[in-house]
Amino acid sequence: MPKKPKVLLMDANVLIDYQKSDFYVLGLVNKHVAEVHVLTTIIKEIDGVEVVDCERLGLKAIESELHQLTRAASKRGQLSFRDHLCLIVASDASFVCVTNDKPLRSACTVDGVSILWGLEIMTALVRANAMRATDAIQTAEKIHNSNPLHIARKLVDRFAKIVNGVEKKRSGK
Repeated sequence: MPKKPKVLLMDANVLIDYQKSDFYVLGLVNKHVAEVHVLTTIIKEIDGVEVVDCERLGLKAIESELHQLTRAASKRGQLSFRDHLCLIVASDASFVCVTNDKPLRSACTVDGVSILWGLEIMTALVRANAMRATDAIQTAEKIHNSNPLHIARKLVDRFAKIVNGVEKKRSGK
């Protein structure tokens, strides 16, 4: 995880995973880890999530600028328009991009944009003593159950070992 990220920009896939498991986790991230921003174009893409839902948790719904929309309209590899826009906004503002999308992660790496996996934000919560490892694992299980194609069992098992280790180290056991 990047050192003390100032702002995290959530991609659609991470927002959807937490919407289907425990949306409140994103509010905890916003309170204890870093400010969380979400593009309004991303929010509009997700059934059942409105700007007001994000704002209720303290997340900041942001609009992209016209020049960013124009740049995102040009094709870049396998990136969708919204993924390209997420990359551009993260790059322009020096935000950390939180995504599980491999093409977007690759493009972020090429452009020097810091990235986090969707589950890594819960690791930061456990590290900050804002979430218990058991709760983080339970949320990861829910994410896996709703998205087993992209959040594989072995990933959840590895995550469980990491957060249990973080909690053990934090508690001095």
